Amino acid sequence: MAYLSFDKHVDSVSDNTPTSTKIQAIVKVVSLFGFAAVLGGVVLVNTLVKGKVSQVTITDSFGKLEYSVPYKNTLYESFGFVQEPKVTMPMKTLKGYVDTVFLLDSGAVVSTLPLQAAQDTGVDLSKAKRITLQGFSGVPAFAYLDKITIKIGSTPVELPATFTESNATTYILGRKGLFDDFTINFDNVQRVITISKRS
Repeated sequence: MAYLSFDKHVDSVSDNTPTSTKIQAIVKVVSLFGFAAVLGGVVLVNTLVKGKVSQVTITDSFGKLEYSVPYKNTLYESFGFVQEPKVTMPMKTLKGYVDTVFLLDSGAVVSTLPLQAAQDTGVDLSKAKRITLQGFSGVPAFAYLDKITIKIGSTPVELPATFTESNATTYILGRKGLFDDFTINFDNVQRVITISKRS
């Protein structure tokens, strides 16, 4: 006759961790949650502020059209974060109005877009006037002169525009046609661009 015997094994947990180590661990956990809470609060406030300034407002009593948009932050290798006056405007294309990001450039005489934009907007380059552009670099470039239509609020605005022979060109809104009829305010402190229709 065979006997089977076994010993009952019980795990015993002994806590030999020093009290100072426990306190340090608790402080680290609390600090981590505190940092996450502060970061979440900053993101929430930033979202709420941006929501207030990136909207189109129309005052019916005076027929005033006003468009406000926050600056966009762009990270540059040599300069860090730079506030750029970029605005998103619906631009009329063959597929309807498409939200397009433009650099609002008070130093540009006319709005300038890449060649692809001419195809998107239905511009017939064979009928457009071919001109020479010269930027701040002083190097001349060839472009085609025609027009684009953007919307500020619900108001369509037709602007003269040039389409360069490069698809690497930035979408730029220049002075001609826009600054003639609208007051543009660059508020670097509040980080807001306001475009107001002149009465």
